[in-house]
Order: sequence, then C-alpha cells, then structure tokens
Amino acid sequence: MDVQDYEYYEARAKDVKMEDITSDEDNADILERLRDNDPDFTHISIGEEFTDESDFVVREGEDLGWLGYFVGRSKELEYLTISDLPDNLNIDSFLRGLGQNRSIEILGISTDLGEESFQTLVPFLRNNNSLEDLTFIGYNAGLQCARNIGSLFGQQCSLRCLHFEDNNLGDEELVEIASALRTKLQIEDLNLCYNHIGRDGCVALGSALEGMRNPNLATLDLGRNNIDDEGLHALVAGLINCHNLTTLCLSENGMITAAGLRSLSTLLRSDHCRLEHLLLYQMNMDNDGVTVLAAGLARLPTLNKLNLEKNHIGDQGLKDLVGSLSATRLNTLSVCNNNINDEGIKCLVEGLVNCCSLQTLDLSNNQSITCAGLRTLSTFFQSDNCCLKDLWLREINFGDEGAVALANRLSGNESLTDLWFDLSGITARGWTAFSKLLCDTASVNNTYLSNHTLERIGGYFHPNTPSDINCATATCKILDSHPDIDVEPLFQWKLKCLPLVVSWFENARSYLGNVNESTEVFQCRQLSALYKFVRGMPQLAVDGYRGKNTTDIQPKSKKRKLDLDQTL
Repeated sequence: MDVQDYEYYEARAKDVKMEDITSDEDNADILERLRDNDPDFTHISIGEEFTDESDFVVREGEDLGWLGYFVGRSKELEYLTISDLPDNLNIDSFLRGLGQNRSIEILGISTDLGEESFQTLVPFLRNNNSLEDLTFIGYNAGLQCARNIGSLFGQQCSLRCLHFEDNNLGDEELVEIASALRTKLQIEDLNLCYNHIGRDGCVALGSALEGMRNPNLATLDLGRNNIDDEGLHALVAGLINCHNLTTLCLSENGMITAAGLRSLSTLLRSDHCRLEHLLLYQMNMDNDGVTVLAAGLARLPTLNKLNLEKNHIGDQGLKDLVGSLSATRLNTLSVCNNNINDEGIKCLVEGLVNCCSLQTLDLSNNQSITCAGLRTLSTFFQSDNCCLKDLWLREINFGDEGAVALANRLSGNESLTDLWFDLSGITARGWTAFSKLLCDTASVNNTYLSNHTLERIGGYFHPNTPSDINCATATCKILDSHPDIDVEPLFQWKLKCLPLVVSWFENARSYLGNVNESTEVFQCRQLSALYKFVRGMPQLAVDGYRGKNTTDIQPKSKKRKLDLDQTL
C-alpha cells in the first residue's frame, strides 16, 4: 500500500465512513471519538491486543493512517503509548499525522521505530509544546538517534520527564544527550536505567549537571548500568548542584565499591542535599560499604526510603547502619536478601526504637533469622515510638516457634497492619497462636483486648493461611465468637452498665453485614442480654421502676398544692 500524506486524509475526511476505514468495530469507535473530539477520550494505546476501550490494534487496510490523521486533529488527546507497530507502510502515514498534534502531553514508545521512522516523528517532538513526558523503552537507540534527540532538545522547552529505559545506550550516546541537557533546566525526571552507561557517560552527565544553574532535576535513575567508582565520583560532582533532587537510584551497578560510596556519602552530607528516596539494591557493597554510607546518612534528615537489598550486609554493617537512622524521617527500610542473623536483628531493634517514623520494614530472605531473633522484635513492637505498619518476612522458615514468638510479641501492638511471609513451616500450633492473638475467645473481655489492628497475616504469598484467622473488627469478633454474651461480670456495677450494653448492641447492628447472622437472631441476642440484667438484679430493676414512677408523680403533687395556695 502506498504511503499517504496528511493532505490525502484531509481531502477525504469530510465524507469518510468509519466502516469503510476499518473492519474492526473497536478501532472504528476510537476513530469516531477522536474525530468528534470526545472530551472524555484522552488516552490511546497502540498494541497487539484489545483489553479496554483505549486500545487500538492495527489491522489490515488504512486504519493506522486514519488513526494518525485523527490523532493529529485531536485537541483532547493527552496520552499516547505505542507498544506495537507491525511492518506496515502506513507507519509513516501515522507518524506524519501525529506530527500535526499539539495536545499530547505524554508519549511512550516501547517498539523499535527504526531510523527512518524516527525522522518522521521529529516534527511532532519539535513542535508540540504540550509534551511534558517522553519515554523510550526497548528502543535500540544508536549514536545517530542520540544525536537527533540531542538536537531536538535545543528546540523543545516543555519536557519535564525523559525516560530512556533499556535502549542500549552507551557512553557515546549519553555524551550526545548530556550535552543537550545542559540547557534543559526544566527536566525534573531523568531515567536512564537498564543501559550500558559507564565511566565516560557519568563524566559527561556530571559535567552537564554541574554546569546548570538551579536545575529542577528531582529524580535520577541510573540503575543497572556499568558505573564504577570513578564514574560515581564524577557524577556526584554534578549531583551536588542539584538542590531539588529527591530520588536517586544507582541499583545493580556491581562495580561500585566502598570507594565509590565514599563519594556518594559526600553528596549526602552536602548542605543542600534533600534526598528522600535512595535505592542502592544489589550493589555488592558488603559491611565496609554500608559503614561508609552510614556516615552520610547520619547527616540526611530528609531520608524517607532506603533500599539496600542484596548487598551482603551482615551484623556489623547493620549495626553501623541503624545507628545513623535515628536522625532521619525514614519511612521504608529494605534490607532483604542479605546476611543478617539473630544478632543483626538485635542490633536493628536497638536502633529502631529511636526511629519514630518507620512504617515498612523488609527482612525477607535473611534465612539465618530464627525465632530467637523474632523474639527480640518485641522491644520494638512495644516501644512508644513504634508506628510500623508492614513487616515482610518472606522466605524465612521460622516455623511454629517463630510464629508463637511473633504472636506473643504483637500482643498490645496497635500499629502493625500487615505481616507478610510465605515459606514459614508453620503447622496448626503456629496458626493457633496467631488465631489467639487476633481473637482470644476465652471471654468477651479477652476478645475485646485481642489485637484488632492486624489486617493480613501471611498474605497472598501464603495461600495456606487458615480461614479462621480472623482479622475483623472487635465488634465482629465478639458477635462471631460469643453467641450468648455473658453479662454477669457487669453486675458488680449494678444497673450503671445497662445503658452501655443497650448502646453497644445498637452500634453492633451496623456490623451485621460483616457477620453470618440475621437481624432476627441479633434481636434475640439483644433481648436476651437485657433479660439477664433484669433476672440477675430483679429488686434493683423493681426499685428503679418504682423510683421513676415516684419521681414522675411527685412534681404533679407539688403543682396541685401550688395551685391550691394560689386559689386561696
């Protein structure tokens, strides 16, 4: 099929019928909504299969060319993703139509357009001043493509987010892009992960960042590249100039050692560092590296999230780490897949009792942790500073002893909502301990004093979680576990508790949708509880009734006497 230009579609658009353009009803609906500038239709995804109303699957015929034309005319479209373009001559027709669009704010491309098709995309990238977010994923960007992108930046002033993920970018390509970034102060999010960037690329990027005046860069992702100590040192020189940087990812750069982390620590200690999220997983840093890093973390009060997964951290490294965290606002800490054992947990707890902001802790796959280590967590669980909500213990075979230790230590804790684990080796004994923690059925009072904060135990990682693990509210647990509520312990306060019992049942009525009980059965339970009060204290009930009647009669007698006096 011949490649058609924009004018070809413009001349035929007035009289064209959707059924003549494409035989696919879903595609026809998308084209019609684009033509009509439907204000509720703001996103299109071009892919291999249809999953929702925004998915356009390229078929035989001219539907792709017409899609480009209507996209070009659209004033409502904001978000376009291109994940699949078949070997079709209409690709260039589509891209020419796209070049007319001025409304798209986010463009994501996860297919290899090729050099010629990329050149056809250039007018859109150059002229659309609404474009704020540009993403290339899995695009084999060569040196010439990098030069083209770099030249475009000189004419593009609206971009805020730029992502090159898994694009086979090397040092030469990043040198081209970095030189263009020097004038792009508005870039806030730069993602260069899953590439082949090494020392020279970091030198170029660091130099570009260092030469900027007040750059807006807030997020930088350089994960899974070939960065070494010298590269990180050069990069830090530029990052110190990025006073708005809040998120930095250097994960899976295995050539970075303690020497490189010493340079990073310089950044963390700098006066204008405002980092909140620091992702350094799978970097092979070991105890020496984390000790160096801790010196910088101690001077970083803004730190909110720290990921040190898969770094061969042992007890000594963990001890140095937690000693630096009390000065931070740390919310999330991941030290999973390391070499932490029970002694390390003890060191961790000693540091965390002074950390009053931690809500998520991931200790997963530290397989040397036993029930003894889990017992030491009680100090943290029961400290006044504990606000932990999520605890991850996946791939730790702690067994029944560990389950009992956790259950005993979580008694009285009012913060933890999710306890995640999978390979735990728990039998009925361990699950019984968790069940009692959540709902002790020995008495109504014991049930009321059980843990009602936990919402998940085991979670979707543990498909064998028993159905009787009750994470409901206290009221639901009482209704489920005590069909005949014993009110006799309340008799010591005589009738003072009767109004409270009546009020409790009235409030409990709203929970009937969450328990397996009908309204009729509930009403019988309510009447039964009231009857028990009357039966248990009959004389008090009679005296109370007589006292009320006497009170009701007495004012009338006084009023009659007053009326009589007035008559006399």
